[in-house]
Amino acid sequence: MNNVKLAVLIPYYKKDFLKSLANQTDKRFNVYIADDCSPNPPDDIIDKYKGKVNIVYKRYKNNLGRIDLVGHWNRSLELIKDEEWVWVLPDDIASENVVEEFYNNLDNVDKYNIKVFRFPVVKLDKNGNIINRDLNKKPKIETNINFYERVVRGKVGASLGDNIFHKISLLKYGGFVNFPKGWGSDHATILRVSQEGSIYFLDKAKLYFRMSGINISSNNKDSLIKLRARILFVKWLKKNKYIFSSKFSEDFYKFFYWKAEYYILNEWSFNFRQFIELYKLREICFNSKNIRPIIKIFLKKVAKDISLFLKVDR
Repeated sequence: MNNVKLAVLIPYYKKDFLKSLANQTDKRFNVYIADDCSPNPPDDIIDKYKGKVNIVYKRYKNNLGRIDLVGHWNRSLELIKDEEWVWVLPDDIASENVVEEFYNNLDNVDKYNIKVFRFPVVKLDKNGNIINRDLNKKPKIETNINFYERVVRGKVGASLGDNIFHKISLLKYGGFVNFPKGWGSDHATILRVSQEGSIYFLDKAKLYFRMSGINISSNNKDSLIKLRARILFVKWLKKNKYIFSSKFSEDFYKFFYWKAEYYILNEWSFNFRQFIELYKLREICFNSKNIRPIIKIFLKKVAKDISLFLKVDR
């Protein structure tokens, strides 16, 4: 199919991924399944959808994602052939019109120098129930700095699967930015790929993101790794200021830090070492060695956990 411009890349490890692609209203895409030496090879799923979706499958001999998740994403890129755009779909469900909307807007690529297409996210719990809809109004076209100012302020979410990347730009800048557990790698990659162009919003399509408790975003057992990745990410942002057309707002890094505080207080289990890493992050974001705010957060977390324990005990 010479008119196929979209590659859908699945860095496969868990089953349950092809149904939403088979239901796409526009079938002009090729699926590349990069099996990360999964203990459950997807042969039965591939057989089920053979003829409905054009599939290229490769099983790697080593489970790289266990030690280097982003390394597996990057090696998976070698599978892609002549397509001009890459959509990575790790563990998410796409609305049936994503591909259709992508092709409907391709004529805008040269006009607006589009490097990344994005679309809204609807969060689901592990049972498939909707827990959050991304209802905030978004600009149709924006620069990477304007996009990330909104992300850091909580006005828009972003994950890996809600982006379609311009392949040449993705490869030109070294593929996906590698941070531990892929925490922040999606954000950094969006920023780097779109540095010489724009981000274009496909508001009629949707991605359903599952907070399964297993995927990176909803796994609460690796908070230290995520905090350390966040420190590496903020250092990366400061080192790569040149990719932005202007400076971040004065309080940008404070908002970046406060998100980590939110996770510690509301989502992550207590771990004393979290507060050591939080101090390091605050020192970078606030350019201050003041430890008192960290002590206050520590005491607030202890008080909150005690309160929750007493409620459960009753």
